[in-house]
Amino acid sequence: MSSRVQKEKAAQFRRFHHEAPLLVLPNVWDAASARIVAQAGFRAIATTSSGVAAALGYS
Repeated sequence: MSSRVQKEKAAQFRRFHHEAPLLVLPNVWDAASARIVAQAGFRAIATTSSGVAAALGYS
């Protein structure tokens, strides 16, 4: 990702915190859960380090 695109995405994410509707960040743990959340229409997605670790077999 170019720095220009990264800056645009950061600005968009910042706007999400100040505009309606309320920003909801569902936590995903792998590519499949990220795809499901994205297809559900969420504007942004978060990750949980514990969930990613568990999905990779760490306890």
